[in-house]
Amino acid sequence: MTKLTHRLGLKVLCIFLVLISGFGVFCSIVGILFAGESGIFSDVPDSYYETPWCENTTYSYADTVVRWYVDGTSSADIERYFSPDHTNFSFRLYAPNGGLVAKTEPAGDVGMTATYNLYYSEIRNADGTYTVFDTPQQFQVEASVASPLTAADNYWLSYRLFSITMDLGYGLFFIAIGCILLFLLSLIFLVCGAGHRDSSDEIYLNVQDRIPLDVYLLLLLGLVMFVSSISYGGLYYGNPDIGYLMMTVLLFFLYESLFLAALMTISTRLKKGGWWRNAILYHIFLFLLRGVKWCMSIVRDGIRALPSTWKIAVGWLILSSIYVIYSKEGGTVMTLNIILLIVFCAVAAQWQKLSRAGKQLSQGNLEYKVNTRRMLPTFREHGENLNNISKGIAIALNQKMKSEHLRTELITNVSHDIKTPLTSIINYVDLLKKEGLTGQAAEYINVLDRQSHRLKKLTDDLVEASKASTGNIHCALMPTDISELVMQAVAEYEEKLEKAQLEAVITSPENETIYALVDGNLMWRVLSNLLSNACKYSQPGTRVYLSIKGSGDTVLIAVKNVSRDQLNIDPDELMERFVRGDSSRSTEGSGLGLNIARSLVDLQKGKFSISIDGDLFKAQIRCARVPAPGAQNPQEEHTDPES
Repeated sequence: MTKLTHRLGLKVLCIFLVLISGFGVFCSIVGILFAGESGIFSDVPDSYYETPWCENTTYSYADTVVRWYVDGTSSADIERYFSPDHTNFSFRLYAPNGGLVAKTEPAGDVGMTATYNLYYSEIRNADGTYTVFDTPQQFQVEASVASPLTAADNYWLSYRLFSITMDLGYGLFFIAIGCILLFLLSLIFLVCGAGHRDSSDEIYLNVQDRIPLDVYLLLLLGLVMFVSSISYGGLYYGNPDIGYLMMTVLLFFLYESLFLAALMTISTRLKKGGWWRNAILYHIFLFLLRGVKWCMSIVRDGIRALPSTWKIAVGWLILSSIYVIYSKEGGTVMTLNIILLIVFCAVAAQWQKLSRAGKQLSQGNLEYKVNTRRMLPTFREHGENLNNISKGIAIALNQKMKSEHLRTELITNVSHDIKTPLTSIINYVDLLKKEGLTGQAAEYINVLDRQSHRLKKLTDDLVEASKASTGNIHCALMPTDISELVMQAVAEYEEKLEKAQLEAVITSPENETIYALVDGNLMWRVLSNLLSNACKYSQPGTRVYLSIKGSGDTVLIAVKNVSRDQLNIDPDELMERFVRGDSSRSTEGSGLGLNIARSLVDLQKGKFSISIDGDLFKAQIRCARVPAPGAQNPQEEHTDPES
């Protein structure tokens, strides 16, 4: 069974409907604009003589009267053309000196009067010459329009259009909507049926579909420009006559037919596929591309076949040949160029060896060696330095690895050896405290208890610092609510903060929950170290500020407090091991807190930094920001946040 979109009769009918409905859309929209400017949709519609159409037609006639007079037309001819038998327009024309030069009288009543001042810079004389004025000359026209209209002129045509629009009124909107729907439905049907015939689903190409697309569009554009150039008018807004109106209708149907033909052929070509192959520009482009590829392949193969030294030699010879052609001393120049070529080739070959060695070293190949034989002294020295660098780097790496291993082993073994007797000391001190000793003995026991616990804390910090610096700590990164983590840490230290006479102030976004990709346990230990330092070294009666900010892909945690002692130390030095801001050993603490905090943040792929402004101490932690767990699965890896 033949599909509806394949039937030729329906296609012809839809083509007719597209043309008619398109014209209906155009006319109805023009009618709506005409009615709107004529006040038809208002409560009190204007009369014809109050519309801009009547005004524009009157101005056009007045301008014609002055233009004819300036071009040398006699007053009698002008009056005869604009007599009441030919037009509904009557006028009185006054020259620049105020004299009346031409006039016509209305046949009956007057529906509209207007006065126009028109300016011209030149006037044609009776002998055919022109008089040119320095300043434009003013001509005045007193115009009037007869009522009722009796002559078949431009007024009569615009009045008929006004009457039709007046009768239709709001029905124009329904006509426009109906025409638009019919136009779109018919157009869609034609697009769907383009290229189909009978009951076959195969796409068939007709005569216009076989024309190369670029040639077809060029011909179409040329036809449109040609028709537009020879058409001398159209529907003048507010001043239509029957000739211009018929020309506009014909041009509209012609342009609409060309548009429909172009749309149909483009639809058919797209359905057929490979439409670009049926284009002259495509074949020209392929030809040029193949030529360029062929030339480039020859040049590329020739260059690849040459070693680097010969590449320089060929380039140098080409440049030298060009120079010799335009030189008077060709032989001398060529000899000098050959000598320079040999020198440059030698330099290029040696430089390439050094460049290759540097690239190998940058890639970690420390076993690579440069052959410095037959090199110039400067290049030989540089090559030997590269060879020595590779040896030095290898030795330094081995020593560093050995040192790190020995240090870790030493800390682990010593800490383990210290813990055993230290545990015994702590236990025996506890037993002595239970004996109820008094006097000096009780004081000695308290000192032993305090110092033994301090030694235990130092031992634990040493082990933790060693593990953190070597990365020997399990780190599981997952989305964590930073605000909640900070509040928990402050809650844990609430008693210690009160004892140190400090007030914690937490600043975080009120209507936003910020998640960061961190290990909750490790980040809690970082915050614990910072709060512990604040309790030990802050000025009593001050505040400890903790702020949380989210910016782009980064979360910033800042901890600020005022130091009790003078901070006469560099921030970088303060993060080294066994260094404290008070520069003394009289207070508790191992001096490892900030170093451990930095190592733990590094394990979480974050950035830890501190700054000092007078006595204000500020620590900042930057880590990667992630969406809430419901929006993204937990990740184990992430990119480094911005520093």
